[in-house]
Amino acid sequence: MQNIELRTFTEEEYHVFFREYEPDPFVDPYPFTYSPEVISRSYQYNHSGERTNYSHYGVFEDGQPVGSFQLKQIDMEMRCCEFGIILQNERVRNRGIGTEAIRLGMKEAADNFGIIRFTGKTMACNKRMQRVFEKLGFKQKDTVPGGIKMPDGTEEDLYTYEKCLTEDD
Repeated sequence: MQNIELRTFTEEEYHVFFREYEPDPFVDPYPFTYSPEVISRSYQYNHSGERTNYSHYGVFEDGQPVGSFQLKQIDMEMRCCEFGIILQNERVRNRGIGTEAIRLGMKEAADNFGIIRFTGKTMACNKRMQRVFEKLGFKQKDTVPGGIKMPDGTEEDLYTYEKCLTEDD
């Protein structure tokens, strides 16, 4: 793993990221096809500033976009938020990039929004993400049986993890 940073995407960087994006077939079996028009609309939606409880960042390795990180449902009064992350493709997965991006994202949320409690969700089958949560000190708080409907009609349990920075940080 080289130099990892979290910062706002430019629109061109957003396109670069999605031109090479391949969903993890194990946890996201929906096919993805790059469309410049769709990605431009997505960029505008995610970066317009109209969503006051949402902040979106690119994950960069040595200046190249390799991931997307979102702070969602930011509640500055309750000092909590949920986050989401996707990595570009198998070339960047399983290298610690996601773990470092989440660390950086939690610092960003704490520094800029005063957040101390973080929530992340994953499917029961996503063992990679569960290991990341455990490595970062998150604790599993909830399970929703069949909480995710898969395209083939099967259901996956949805796990919710939480970490509070005022506890064993």
